[in-house]
Amino acid sequence: MTHKWEQTITINENIARDLIESQQHIRIESMQILDEGWDNLVFLVNKNLIFRFPRRELGVFCMENEILLLPYIARQVSFPLSNPEWIGNPSDLYPYPYGGYKMLRGFPLCDATDGLVDSIDFAVTLATWLDELHSLKVNDEHVSLIKGGQAWRLDVNHRISRCHENLTHYQGYFSQAGFKKNHLIDLIEQLSHCKFQSQKKSYLHGDLYCRHVIVDTNHFLLTGLCDWGDVHIGNPGIDLAIGMVFTKPTLEKFLNAYSNLDEELIRVMVFHSFCHSMSFLPYAFEQNKKTLKKWAVMVLKRAMEEIKTLDR
Repeated sequence: MTHKWEQTITINENIARDLIESQQHIRIESMQILDEGWDNLVFLVNKNLIFRFPRRELGVFCMENEILLLPYIARQVSFPLSNPEWIGNPSDLYPYPYGGYKMLRGFPLCDATDGLVDSIDFAVTLATWLDELHSLKVNDEHVSLIKGGQAWRLDVNHRISRCHENLTHYQGYFSQAGFKKNHLIDLIEQLSHCKFQSQKKSYLHGDLYCRHVIVDTNHFLLTGLCDWGDVHIGNPGIDLAIGMVFTKPTLEKFLNAYSNLDEELIRVMVFHSFCHSMSFLPYAFEQNKKTLKKWAVMVLKRAMEEIKTLDR
């Protein structure tokens, strides 16, 4: 079976090493693959630098958007983020851009804890960061320069079709995780009636979930947000979908700490979280990573709980 996240661009450790040393003039003393995401192959260099290389065509647009938007965002927000300080130029060896970043201190949330977050301080801090990001004045030039279409994120027909597709192709994984097909179909049908009218546009992380929130495990404090490959300008409710990492009472504190919240933002939050989880769960099971599998199941369950409250 082919998967949407399969690699289509030739990039490996040898090519990455040659590019970093020749273009960035960094002497590599140690290098290892840190992660293989949907769009990028990620290397840890000298134990403190992260280099991300697009591994499929969609990832190229994502990298170009990072290079365009993140320096602007990083200058204006108070929280740490993975801003590309080393930018690679297309060459005969690798005809695409790539980015290098100082490593954020800590671990991804999915590796920092094995249960939903119930820390109010954590929730309020994250809400404050997102409030800060979403309140930035949007540069009109950025709107015209962003690569790749972004409308699909709130294209209800498209997202619902993908949910059905994933449920059909990966039914075994959903069953293995304890989800009943008919129950998921009922919730997908409920979400198919969503309509989104808001024209509010903000800078977004765009792919904020348990792998991209970095945590100090000693004190369980937020230390930054990483992997901004889906950064774009869009509906803030997409970023609020990270709220599904919280227990239900803590989600309420998270939402209360975020200003200018309305019912449509909550609907976007729940809609995006569910649709994202319907793709994330098969990916986590295909990768066979224990922590990702556990988090994919937990977050999908939380999104399912929240769907049931939408029409009350």
